[in-house]
Amino acid sequence: MKIAIDIQSLYGTTPSGVGHYVLETIQAMHPDEHTQLVFFSRGWKPLALPSSLQLLPHVRHIHRRIPNKLINSAIALGFVSLEHLLGESVDVVWYPNTGYLPRTQIPTVVTVHDLAWVLLSETYNQLHHVRYRITRARTTLQHATKVIAVSDHSQHDLFTAFGRSPQNCKTILHGLDHTQFQERKRPDDTTRKQRLGITHPYLLSLATCEPRKNLVSLVESYNQLRTQGHTEHLVLAGGRGWKRRALDSAINRSPYKQDIHVLGFVDDTDRPALLRGATALVLPSRYEGFGMQITEAMACGTPVITARNSSLLEVGSDAVLSVRAMNANELTQTIDQLLRDPQLQAELRTRGIEQAKQFTWNLCAQETLNYLKQEPPTK
Repeated sequence: MKIAIDIQSLYGTTPSGVGHYVLETIQAMHPDEHTQLVFFSRGWKPLALPSSLQLLPHVRHIHRRIPNKLINSAIALGFVSLEHLLGESVDVVWYPNTGYLPRTQIPTVVTVHDLAWVLLSETYNQLHHVRYRITRARTTLQHATKVIAVSDHSQHDLFTAFGRSPQNCKTILHGLDHTQFQERKRPDDTTRKQRLGITHPYLLSLATCEPRKNLVSLVESYNQLRTQGHTEHLVLAGGRGWKRRALDSAINRSPYKQDIHVLGFVDDTDRPALLRGATALVLPSRYEGFGMQITEAMACGTPVITARNSSLLEVGSDAVLSVRAMNANELTQTIDQLLRDPQLQAELRTRGIEQAKQFTWNLCAQETLNYLKQEPPTK
């Protein structure tokens, strides 16, 4: 069987979250002699295939050296087909993300990581709305042969928004690199934190600075915690994002802004050290398709406080504390409870480490490969 896989998300010097998902999933697929993986990408600069993928058996890489703006425009206008890009026939194609997907007659499987752009459209800027219209994301999801959802809640959202039935939609949970994210501290953990300017006990947020992450409520809650006598710093780690005015204003107004560390994007190699060193990970997000940072924190033995919505409790189960996302007072009370109760912290560490064990890239990869090989459902 010949399976084409879009690896466009690996383009660039720093893979995105989707790029990380693609790399980890493919690495763990282990195709046999009856399965050939055909990676395809496009762009003026050649895409150097990661060495871990080059070592896989029964794989090939097709790269079309065409400027991205040009090819994306042609795809959006329907001028380019997948068959034309590949130059050969395949049995099925997997797109690990929605985006500029060329028209095709080949059975198509698309992974959906979240539907925030549908369910919380007000948290996105106009550029995002234009992009989703141009890439025909709605059309793609409506016409994909099969869809992979990264949580049961995301699958439910797909049914609600697009009518995707369980017959042609499967939940496959993300995995986790347990060699990197583990409770045992490493010799360079302290050095890594110091290099980021972190030398004091801290609460950690690991999220892109965008409205749906609800970081304004977290800053307000932090202010209340300081008035109650807590001295932990607040570390905001994540990409710059968009619509930041409210967050920047909240930080600048804080009497404790000197103790709020805005790190920006943090390299993957620093994430485990940041998580292991945190007193707690706090993720009061309004919506998540999965919640990768929750699994990472649990594996590191770090207590988690998150919001009671979307997939967050599906991932964290009883190993996390939960609050209503937009209630800063409730968030303050829950963090205060955790900080004052060492026994609760210990219980959450134990539960979290156990809960995190169910998330592995081997399982994610094998379920994905099996799903790609399945005959498409009868429409």
